[in-house]
Amino acid sequence: MKVADAVEVLANTYQSLDAVAQGLEVKANEVATALAKAKPDTVEFVCLTVLAQHNPVTTEVAPSEPSE
Repeated sequence: MKVADAVEVLANTYQSLDAVAQGLEVKANEVATALAKAKPDTVEFVCLTVLAQHNPVTTEVAPSEPSE
């Protein structure tokens, strides 16, 4: 699902934002990018914040070489 579509669903729901956000499949990187661009105190910002809580960006850390 596109992030813009997910925001639209959240913005128009009468249900719990957390409950609805859990069921929306979006890419975490796209949510993070949109959240960084969103203006605070807007409906979009609130919706993206909830989506970001349920779709955290994960970074893989390469195993480090043991030092001798």
